[in-house]
Amino acid sequence: MRILEIGSGRGDRTLVLAAGMPAEGTLIGMESDAAHVAVARERLRAAGHDGRVSIIVGEPVRFLHKVRGPFDVIVLNADVPRDRLDRLLAPGGAIVENHATITVNNMTIAEWLAQAKADAEKRGLPELLPMLDGLSQATERLRTADWNDNPDTQTPADDDHQ
Repeated sequence: MRILEIGSGRGDRTLVLAAGMPAEGTLIGMESDAAHVAVARERLRAAGHDGRVSIIVGEPVRFLHKVRGPFDVIVLNADVPRDRLDRLLAPGGAIVENHATITVNNMTIAEWLAQAKADAEKRGLPELLPMLDGLSQATERLRTADWNDNPDTQTPADDDHQ
């Protein structure tokens, strides 16, 4: 499992994603604010994830060409042209965007994760289940915070994250 997180901030989502990854999984983060990266790296070290998570300091648009795909999941928390991400995405992979309706193959991310979990169980890949559960929990937390895949236009916007 390979995850690319663009816009890692202080590592809140990064910690959730890292905790849910299989032991052999890797996560690459990108963040333009060096102070945020320092905080994120310390939090990852304290949680024991620093060996499989790395965060690049710099503007994602300027450094994206240095990242080698494919990635199973790309978590997008920054403004990056979508066409630059498509080439990094593994077949059947998902791009999860903040402040957007999240879809993969015309399914919400929650539906896609449920299907991916069922597929992992069917194929005998139990090592993927904790990571998929972690992504499901992160998705639910984001939905609760209104960074969601809920198409309901009546849901109030969370102006703190725009």
